Amino acid sequence: MKKFIGVFVLVFTLLVSLAGCGKSDTVNIGSQSFSEQLILSNMVKLLIEDKTDLKAKIVEGLGSTPVVHKAQTKGDIQVSIRYVGTDLSGTLGMTSFPTDPKESFDLVSKEFEKKYKQTWMQPFGFENTYAFTVRQELADKLHLEKVSDIAPEAGKLSLGTDNAWLERPQDGYPAFEKTYGVKFGKTSPMDIGLVYKAVKNKDVDVVLAYSTDSRLKQYNLKTLTDDKKFFPSYQCATVVSDDLLKKHPDLKGVMSKLSGLIDSKTMTDLNYKADIEKKEPNEIAKEFLIEKGLIKK
Repeated sequence: MKKFIGVFVLVFTLLVSLAGCGKSDTVNIGSQSFSEQLILSNMVKLLIEDKTDLKAKIVEGLGSTPVVHKAQTKGDIQVSIRYVGTDLSGTLGMTSFPTDPKESFDLVSKEFEKKYKQTWMQPFGFENTYAFTVRQELADKLHLEKVSDIAPEAGKLSLGTDNAWLERPQDGYPAFEKTYGVKFGKTSPMDIGLVYKAVKNKDVDVVLAYSTDSRLKQYNLKTLTDDKKFFPSYQCATVVSDDLLKKHPDLKGVMSKLSGLIDSKTMTDLNYKADIEKKEPNEIAKEFLIEKGLIKK
């Protein structure tokens, strides 16, 4: 009887041990389906697995920020890649917030900690925001470096942008006109995915694009500086559930290694490798981390 009890205790102990090494030791990283999210998620995964004894899994195909947020609040994922402006206006439902990047980041960090018990790591170093963009040849001809430089020529220029932005009162075209004193000679509404070819083909002169889109590099387009800070801050950062950090406090230092490491040009180049050169996001992430000396080959 004692032998049977001993065997039972041993088997029970092994089962408990195996259960403890399963789900609890796997960090689930939620990712939306576009290249930028997949590349950054893979960087986080590789760092976690290289610097700790934890396993990491990327949960792909989360369709939008609300889907990602719901998954993280439910505990289905513990880590996600987020954008400050999107979560201020969408997740937190704010209609007005600071345009200063640091103030915006501090605000979203404070509110997420208070409401959701989630920690925003310091940003990667880039923003994926709206950006006024022109052909490099036009920028050279008109000496365009910042959005304010457009003003003297705006009446002769055409703008291509998505229709929703033209109509949004707070952060769309009406407010932009007031802030910059710029009124384009013609506006052409179109799907955001079409603006890059439209400006390349000279169908329009200026387009409102996304600041880290790979097609900026593909078509040799120049992004103009938003010198009056019209658009909110869309800094990108890792968001981690507090429960995970309590269990594994060393993770904070591990993921902090990416903070301030990726500027807009670098992120655009990384996206280009995925979207245009068709490299796998995990390979792009691995090459970058090796190049920066964060993991070994």
